[in-house]
Amino acid sequence: MLRRWTAALACVALLEVPVVTAQTSALPTPLSYEAAVEYALAHNLMVDAARRGRAIREANVTAAGQRPNPDFATDAARDLPHQSVTVDIPIEIGSKRQRRIDVATAELSLADLDVQAATRAMRRQLREQFYTLLAADERVRLAEAVVEIATRVRDAAQQRFEAGAVARIEVMQADLGAARAAADLQAVRSERTAAQATLNAVLNGPPLQLLTLVGSLDDHTVSPAYDQALSTALTSNTDLVGLDRQIAIEAQRLELLRAERTPVPVFSAGAKFNNPHGDFGVGPTAALSIGLPIFNRNQGEIAGSIATTAQLRRQREATQRSVENAVFAASARVDASRQQLNTYRQQLIPVATDLETLAEESFQAGRTSVLGVLDAQRSLRDLSREAVQAALDLQMAVAELEELLGTPLP
Repeated sequence: MLRRWTAALACVALLEVPVVTAQTSALPTPLSYEAAVEYALAHNLMVDAARRGRAIREANVTAAGQRPNPDFATDAARDLPHQSVTVDIPIEIGSKRQRRIDVATAELSLADLDVQAATRAMRRQLREQFYTLLAADERVRLAEAVVEIATRVRDAAQQRFEAGAVARIEVMQADLGAARAAADLQAVRSERTAAQATLNAVLNGPPLQLLTLVGSLDDHTVSPAYDQALSTALTSNTDLVGLDRQIAIEAQRLELLRAERTPVPVFSAGAKFNNPHGDFGVGPTAALSIGLPIFNRNQGEIAGSIATTAQLRRQREATQRSVENAVFAASARVDASRQQLNTYRQQLIPVATDLETLAEESFQAGRTSVLGVLDAQRSLRDLSREAVQAALDLQMAVAELEELLGTPLP
């Protein structure tokens, strides 16, 4: 009975203990690019996984500092003396332990580099998906504007047909234009839903989480000149920094391999017991053993470390050459995309807008057919979409350049 009451009280106590759950901050609404970056840095799962890798490398540092354990042995035999006890204590010399710690500590710096690499990849994904969703919002607004214009033209055609000013075919063509505009609007809304789900993945949110963005497609596109960008990349690019650290770590590992050629002396101390017919009943013992490094002196490991260093240096040279060319290409794409976007916004879009307005006014005045209006609408719609794509291409080029530099752009 006592056991039952004890178990019942324990269950009640467990029920009364408050459950601690992980609290996540709410996603800002509306969401700007700066707020999205800050939120993703705190909630992106890949970045968080990279941060947790530091604990693994810290454990390796602790393991590297561990000293060898002593060995304890006891023996019982029919020979005299009957029992013996021995303790073997290995003593590391030649700075082996310190060099192991140095290698593990140097490898600990790779944990920070892993976080930087994960953050760099996350920033590129975030920029691409944030502005892809912003472009989808812009396409939806353009499609809604086209639907509004097409509906207005259809209504005007219907009124002119009822007044006997145009043939039935004019109304049918206007209806076709309105139906096509409505279908395009439905398609771009579906694309917007898909883009939102992709951005939610970067933000560690559910696919259907509603996102309302603020900003412009040409925000945060200020990029440095090629010379400045190259200088930044050579000092901040995570691939180059990682190779430099690996070369330094391999140099320390080589020193460790050379230190390990020093043999480890093992000091033994013990005693022999139960020697009734001998000259003593209990007798102490002591011994020293040293392995002779005659055949194995880490020759293969040292040669491999030297070859690895040479390989890393060559990889570093190849990576630097690739970074130089990639930065040049990305800078060129940024400039080309910016010029193309300016052409659309300053020249092509204004002219197409004026032509569409004139065509609609001419149709309402009865001077042109509805085909002219539909053609002008199609031209304006296509140019507007191309302008949005040019702005998105600019953001993609900036995202690529930002990843190559290894540091965020303003």
